Amino acid sequence: MAANSNLAGLNSATMGAKMPEIALPDGTVVQTGTVGALLINIKSYNKAYAEDDETTMERLKEAMKAPLPLLDRIGLFEVLFTAQEIVEGAGDNEGRRVFGEMFLDYKKAQK
Repeated sequence: MAANSNLAGLNSATMGAKMPEIALPDGTVVQTGTVGALLINIKSYNKAYAEDDETTMERLKEAMKAPLPLLDRIGLFEVLFTAQEIVEGAGDNEGRRVFGEMFLDYKKAQK
């Protein structure tokens, strides 16, 4: 639950509002706003990357890493794009590339 509490705080801070939790059909309680917060963080990462702001990029990497277990559990990387497709299709979207690589690393660590 601590990880979910941390994610709730990150999502709420990113979205500028306290985000509620909901129960999935299997009974798993998840934090809402996760994908929206992730998109904001990727966009912010791209801005920090363009400005060579290493401090902000490191902070945003942590924020982008936090939802990986939840996004994996709900099947984001099976339904929309695989992590490899996210990386390969990133083009000049550095935040998207970094996020995809983080998920690939996350999955390798689970094996």
